[in-house]
Amino acid sequence: MKNLLKLMLAVVFFLALVACSSDDAGTTDDTSGSEDTSSEDTGGSEDAGSSEGDTEQELASELNLFNWGEYMPQEVLDNFEEEYGVEVVYSTYSSNQEMLTKLGSGTVNYDIVVPTDYIVGRMIDDDMLLELNMDNIPNFENIQDVFHQRDFDPGNVFSIPYLYGSTGIAYNTSHIDGTPSYADLWNAEYAGHVTVQDDPRESLAMVLQKLDLPMNEPTEEDLEQAKAELAKLHPNVLAYDSSPSAQLISGEAWISHTYSGEAGVAMQENPDISYTLPEEGGELWMDNLVIPNTSENKYTAEVFINYLLEPEVSKQLSDAFPYSNPNQGALDLMTEEERSNPASYPPAEQIANASWFEDLPPETIQLMNRLYKEVKVE
Repeated sequence: MKNLLKLMLAVVFFLALVACSSDDAGTTDDTSGSEDTSSEDTGGSEDAGSSEGDTEQELASELNLFNWGEYMPQEVLDNFEEEYGVEVVYSTYSSNQEMLTKLGSGTVNYDIVVPTDYIVGRMIDDDMLLELNMDNIPNFENIQDVFHQRDFDPGNVFSIPYLYGSTGIAYNTSHIDGTPSYADLWNAEYAGHVTVQDDPRESLAMVLQKLDLPMNEPTEEDLEQAKAELAKLHPNVLAYDSSPSAQLISGEAWISHTYSGEAGVAMQENPDISYTLPEEGGELWMDNLVIPNTSENKYTAEVFINYLLEPEVSKQLSDAFPYSNPNQGALDLMTEEERSNPASYPPAEQIANASWFEDLPPETIQLMNRLYKEVKVE
């Protein structure tokens, strides 16, 4: 199924490059979810189970959104609050593990979180999510058909695609000759100008790919070897940072192991920045909107999800953080230049060579966390 989805994604990337903008596509006056949902503030929470089939249910006064950092424009939140009268309490995290830990602590009853694909599967297996009432999310029809076939959530019962992308190499063409690979991060000429993802799973996956070892089925020996190799890279590292766009823009970072969206942000401000999925592969992922089973505002969460799927709103997400967008209506609103961005929409052959993250056993995750921490403190 991963290979099928990878093939379909390659087709999607190709079509995004050749699609022609349409004045009519994605620009309808669709206010689904707003006409009947902008009722007066109730001042309280909802019964999470009462939204099924209940189109007259009132919105809550507050919505707790827990998302990755640098992943939601404030303008989108402000516009939702103004249109629906719901205050969005916005918090951020830097890794899936941090999100799961805080969600499990019960300190805050989050209404929406945004886990990566394989984490969605784990959360479903652990009975952590509420089933979605798709009657409240009619804008799901804007999501491209290829993303209706996600193997971690067959039938889209628990999750909605948000944005997707890759982890590869952003680089400054004034300092880096040719197209770099992961091996180039170790080049002594770039010492002090290298950034690496500040995430045990992602940084070690990169090293495993560099060593031609399996990133989704690593043995303990593989991980120890990866740790030793990462330790060799450590003297080159300017920062372990999952959001290095500022360093790329300023020219302080010359080569970064980073998210495609971070590269896209840097490319908007610094014309010398480019992005590639390296010859070793690179990593693919999709982040998704889900409602935790602790949510007290399920209906309002579904209204917010539906709002995010409006083409104009979805395009705002990509405008601010140029990750790949699964919303066809948003794609139809983009310029040819936007759809040709190599960070947002890499060449099909690079996609075909990349790998999806898959879930790992808890003991493997714990080992990766320990090894990564040991490298950083050495």
